[in-house]
Amino acid sequence: MTLSEKLVAGLRNITEAHARIDQPRSTLEALDSAIAEVVGRTLLTVLAVHTDKGIVSRAYSNESHSYASGGIKRIDSAPRLQKVLATGQPFIGRNKADIVANFTDAEAILATGCSSILNVPVFWMGKILATVNLLHTEGYYQDEHVPVVRCLAQAALPAFLYAEPVRAESAALNTK
Repeated sequence: MTLSEKLVAGLRNITEAHARIDQPRSTLEALDSAIAEVVGRTLLTVLAVHTDKGIVSRAYSNESHSYASGGIKRIDSAPRLQKVLATGQPFIGRNKADIVANFTDAEAILATGCSSILNVPVFWMGKILATVNLLHTEGYYQDEHVPVVRCLAQAALPAFLYAEPVRAESAALNTK
């Protein structure tokens, strides 16, 4: 199957997932499957952005035993995340040195066996609702992966919009 055929299949699976009742999970699972097939990933997480509360919360992870949904991180404790949110630009950490230089939790990231990272923001009406974060082996992520991941992530936008009130309510409860 060519890259174009894989991308079309991934987009089709994401849009078909929109019809399922178990939202936003089914759409995020379809996004994960599409990214795994089209781009590749060892670990995928989705962070819901709550700028007004100064936090992000983990809305999805393909490794729920290590990176459970619902985990919360303060934006001000994550300089790389701050930069992605401020600029709206994706970030590629190509190797261990990039991860160590850009992430305060580098030790935990490297403990996954991954040493390449790609963070892609998801937009709606000028606002970043989430970031899709991929991890893989050293040197894996390259510039050409960015538009593909962005396209797939934006196709999953209804999941981020649907989850927003739930995410905000959950974040408020978890920070008390």
